[in-house]
Amino acid sequence: MNLFNIFLFGCLFCCSSSLLAQDDKYDAVYLSLIKEYTLNPDGSMDYRFVKKQKLLTYRAFQNLYGETFITYNPGFQKLKINEAYTQMADGKKIIVPENALNEVLPGFAANTPAYNALREMVITHTGLERNATIYLDYQIHSEKGTFPVLMGNELLSENEPVKNLEIIVRIPANQNLYYETFNTSVTPEKSISGPFQVFTWKVVDIPAISGEENQPGGFENYPRLQFSTSQKREEVCSFLASQPAFKYMIPESLKDEVNKLAAELTDKTELILKLQEKVVSELRLYPIPVRFTGYQCRTPEQVWNSNGGTTIEKAVLLTALLKSAGIEASPVGILRTGSTDEKSGTLSDIEDFAVRTGFGKQGDEILSVTNLNPANLNISLPGRSFIDINSDGENGLTRSETSKSRVEYSGTFIVSSDPKLTGEITIHLEGSAYPFNSLKRDKNKIKNSISGSLKSSDLTEMKVNEVMTKSVWQTFTVQSDSPFRKDSNYYYFTLPLVKTGIDGWGIKTLSTQRETPYEIPTITDESYVLTFTLPTALSLFTPQEKVNITNKAGSFLWEITVEKGKLILKRQIKFTERIFPTSIYPDFKYLMDFWNNPHYRELIFIMGK
Repeated sequence: MNLFNIFLFGCLFCCSSSLLAQDDKYDAVYLSLIKEYTLNPDGSMDYRFVKKQKLLTYRAFQNLYGETFITYNPGFQKLKINEAYTQMADGKKIIVPENALNEVLPGFAANTPAYNALREMVITHTGLERNATIYLDYQIHSEKGTFPVLMGNELLSENEPVKNLEIIVRIPANQNLYYETFNTSVTPEKSISGPFQVFTWKVVDIPAISGEENQPGGFENYPRLQFSTSQKREEVCSFLASQPAFKYMIPESLKDEVNKLAAELTDKTELILKLQEKVVSELRLYPIPVRFTGYQCRTPEQVWNSNGGTTIEKAVLLTALLKSAGIEASPVGILRTGSTDEKSGTLSDIEDFAVRTGFGKQGDEILSVTNLNPANLNISLPGRSFIDINSDGENGLTRSETSKSRVEYSGTFIVSSDPKLTGEITIHLEGSAYPFNSLKRDKNKIKNSISGSLKSSDLTEMKVNEVMTKSVWQTFTVQSDSPFRKDSNYYYFTLPLVKTGIDGWGIKTLSTQRETPYEIPTITDESYVLTFTLPTALSLFTPQEKVNITNKAGSFLWEITVEKGKLILKRQIKFTERIFPTSIYPDFKYLMDFWNNPHYRELIFIMGK
């Protein structure tokens, strides 16, 4: 081997080692990724996707990237595979054979007769091994009129690192492009190519999306690009609302059902929730992303007769039912506020659909069409914006309220020598912890949300019931013949919890370190104050102590005092923010660890001392 070859081999080895040293914790790496959007002069559109992906582990091709799935709608789109091959580790080129290209029905379109024309091209890559590289180049052509404008919503991060990313947008020279980036300062290169203006965003060395749980939803902490050839949201919303479905016509038989319910339920709120229940529970959900339908939806009558619909179709149907009952309503699109560009007209940032209606003095209510939301989506979906989709062009954009919750639980108990327990508890709920809608459906909802040593069956009588729009107060008498778990002479009392509070979040264990922000559902203040009058034979074994912690994330309080035969326990936690950056995450974890500590979740008594 001559000196030049030795030098070249050494350079290749160093480059390979550098790549692997940097990316060895990942299954693959995108050497290059190109996404092209083109608005043709005749109004048709093209989308081209080109990837060059190196596989680093066995898992990469056995479980993750051995196949590529391309969904499209043959009704108005044509798919063309320009190139598909694998370059093996030794440089050998393996072209994907024809029998490795197979069209199937997309999984999300199963059991949806109205959308069985959708297709998913499954490309089975061949010649895969560690350090093999997949090359794929395909293009989807959309007919003129399929979409109202050229629009895109691109997350600039992938599940694996990306070495080179290009987003290319071509539009006719006489058109304008409106764009916005989030969490990045990258700007486009602008050029002219024939009849097109060309905008090119280039990004290098993009880290992979973290696999950590409880990151801000919608990937809001990652770089994103949105663009559109329209500057007006009304323009694209009118495209939706101009369809026959938005005339809100329903069959006479369905009108009769609505009229019958309206006669039975004189309470307007109960009627609204009953109609929501009909749409959610009696019709199947077709989980078809709206872009694959060309942003088209069937009429309420078609949806009802087929016993199922997409989220926008169910939203239109529920709106039609409410209007038939004389109740004002409108379908709304749900967007992420943190990645919403109010200066461009796009539908690509709508992540779901719901219905806005009026509860009279209680204000507007936003209802889900996929589940029976316990509380108004306006307070239970933080960080969202809602845009009305109306045929009259009134497409107001409103933001959800700052999500806050408050739980107050106070109890006064007398423990007999048996030992049995009698007393009284009062529960006060506000904000997202208050399941107003659920309480209207089930008057025992709050009673049944109690956990701990006291069960719902121990709450014998409701003495106070103040149900308001924003808050509720309920007081119950308590009688329990077996409130304690006995072990020898020790008696254990598990402290009460309200399931709509912090324990409903399901946060039990937290990692020591964090590389992304941590999101909780709501700013919260949850407190429990319990007073026990104890018999002479029963004494407290749990140490009397006071733990009072305040840090940048919030506060935690645990305090036990015993005076003149009365035990007073205070347990409280507060969080002042909903998203904790990595710098504050340790403070959040510190408070949650105290909250979850078994020592601070029960009282232990001893008999006979």
